[in-house]
Amino acid sequence: MVRCAFAVGLVLVAVLGTVLSVPIWNRIVGGQLAEDTQMPHQIALFYNGMFRCGGSIIGKRLVLTAAHCVVEGDIVLDAAQFTVHAGSAHLNAGGHLFEVRAVHPHERYGSFQNDIAVLKMKEPFHFDKYVQPIELMDEEVPLGSEVVISGYGRVGSNEPTSAALLYTSMFVVEDENCHGVSPGLICIDKEGSYGACNGDSGGPAVHAGKLVGVANFIIDFCGGDHADGYAKVSYYLDWIRQFLE
Repeated sequence: MVRCAFAVGLVLVAVLGTVLSVPIWNRIVGGQLAEDTQMPHQIALFYNGMFRCGGSIIGKRLVLTAAHCVVEGDIVLDAAQFTVHAGSAHLNAGGHLFEVRAVHPHERYGSFQNDIAVLKMKEPFHFDKYVQPIELMDEEVPLGSEVVISGYGRVGSNEPTSAALLYTSMFVVEDENCHGVSPGLICIDKEGSYGACNGDSGGPAVHAGKLVGVANFIIDFCGGDHADGYAKVSYYLDWIRQFLE
């Protein structure tokens, strides 16, 4: 887990994954179980066989995730050590593993800014009702809009990750609610114990069927009193498009 002291004394936490286990509660934090065909864009990213992050299919060979999922310090991790699980909402049943050919973190990633990356698969995805790309949002999402987040991350700050895909709804709030460390952020929140947690990094925030955000960080702890920070897809659209086939 990566921690960074924030100027006002808060702690931003990059929500990387750890070990897998069966969830104690049906939560992403505060979520519910997804059906196999409900979120066919969702993937799970593994590194050296260990669950690490989430992500979204955006093209025949392309996945969008967070830069901190593929970078450690100043080193871009070896693409050959990554695999992508797609095609099932449960990591222990069904779906397929895809090998990664290349990883492309944003060139100006650092200190929780420009935290976005594209992965290119060795082989194309076979699209069906279980595996589908998601359209990218090309405009601002109005404040108060409902978004759906999903992932295989921890079900609470001190709880295990989930082998089953979980999701919950959140709402777009003002940038200062996640302390605006980057203009390329979309901040989401919901009253109560809801939100992303460790392992949900790179995962999607979806509005009106389009990908609007990529999970970047939480503040202090999972499902806490602060909004979660997601990379804003519309802000990075030109950067993403250079990889689209």
